Amino acid sequence: MIELKNIRKIYYMGKIEVPALRGVDLDIGRGEFVALMGPSGSGKSTLLNMMGLLDAPTSGSIFIDGSDVSSLNENERADFRLRKLGFVFQFFSLLMELSALENVALPMIMDNRKYDRAASLLELVGLGDRADHTPNELSGGQQQRVAIARALANEPAILLADEPTANLDTESSNQIVQLFRELNEQRGQTIIMVTHEPDLGEKADRIVRLKDGRVVT
Repeated sequence: MIELKNIRKIYYMGKIEVPALRGVDLDIGRGEFVALMGPSGSGKSTLLNMMGLLDAPTSGSIFIDGSDVSSLNENERADFRLRKLGFVFQFFSLLMELSALENVALPMIMDNRKYDRAASLLELVGLGDRADHTPNELSGGQQQRVAIARALANEPAILLADEPTANLDTESSNQIVQLFRELNEQRGQTIIMVTHEPDLGEKADRIVRLKDGRVVT
């Protein structure tokens, strides 16, 4: 599903080079649930951004679902993200003036799709009875569930989650990762999750550990 070849990423602070990724090779199979782990500054979120086409590598090649996406321009990357990828972030990123149902429907509307699946996606994440509630009427865990439903709106090949439990309490965190586990087992959803919590990472099929911009396990 994902193949990374010698991915390097260098940021610049003035004339100073700051290497974030130092030649990463990684394969992720279809239907895998993978946790990216490592200390702060290890490159795990940068690597997720590469796989999510939110940023481009300085050098190296990225193949997603059989397509070489390394040389796509900004508009092509945006179109690929909309059609193939779903994102879950630690800050939920919901539109506060919209209801839960409207938030979930938004990606479908942007892709000119019918949005009649929005209600069933809320049911899938256990929030069928909260469809008319705005985010400020929901708990943090419930908001993240809405964000997950939204990420699934366009039936993405890959679900990418960057510290999705960082702003949640322990119980809500466990519920979110259990939901990922169910999506993976019951729907075959490919999931890549960045986390710093060892007990949550262990619920994935595989842990990929990074240190100083390199994969170490």
